[in-house]
This record gives sequence, structure tokens and C-alpha cells, in this order.
Amino acid sequence: MRHNAWAQECVRLDFAGPDDWSGDWPLDDASRWAPNRADVPAWFEPGDTLISWGYTGNGDFLFWHVTPGTAPADWPVALKERGPYWEHYRVGFSAALVGLLTGEVQSEYLSRWLGGPHTYGR
Repeated sequence: MRHNAWAQECVRLDFAGPDDWSGDWPLDDASRWAPNRADVPAWFEPGDTLISWGYTGNGDFLFWHVTPGTAPADWPVALKERGPYWEHYRVGFSAALVGLLTGEVQSEYLSRWLGGPHTYGR
């Protein structure tokens, strides 16, 4: 829960810009976003939210992209790079993880560490 709160605070900083990010407001509150959606990804709409489920050693955040009326198993995965860049995978957690590990899903940030082939110890 603490990690998710921190990740959302970092996203609020990007969404609203450095002058208006403070406070605990929901990410779906488009009235708080910077004009012209400057750093809000095109795939993120009012009513959507993000739940962080992980992070990398470089400070990148791994999220579920939660959209209203979508079952949790169908929440797409999004990566928030430490800077202003996002990646959005149009598949859920399991498919994104398998795709990243096999190389079927390519990431500008993660593929260099996760790309296959892999072996698994017992």
C-alpha cells in the first residue's frame, strides 16, 4: 500500500506538473491535469486509475491500468519509466510477463534484462 501511494504521488507530479501536483487527489480527476494533457498518456482517460504492483531497480513503476467496468484479469499493464515516458501493454499481467520473458512483448526499458531465452532452477 505504501509503495502504491508513493507511485501514485509520482504520477500526480507528472499529470499536474510541478506547480499543482501536491495533495492526495485521484489520478482520474482530469480537472487537476496539466493543460493539453501534457504528460498524461493518450491511453489514460478520466475515470481510469493505476495500481502499482512493482518497480525496477532503476526506479521505474509497473502498474495495472484500471478502467471502469473491466475485470481485474483484463487490466492492461503499464510501465512508467523514471522520466516522463510510458509503455502500455494491451495485455494483462500474466500475458505481459510471459511476453516480456519470451520476447513476444518488447519493452524499450525492460527487454534488455528480461528477453529470453531463460532457464528456471528447481
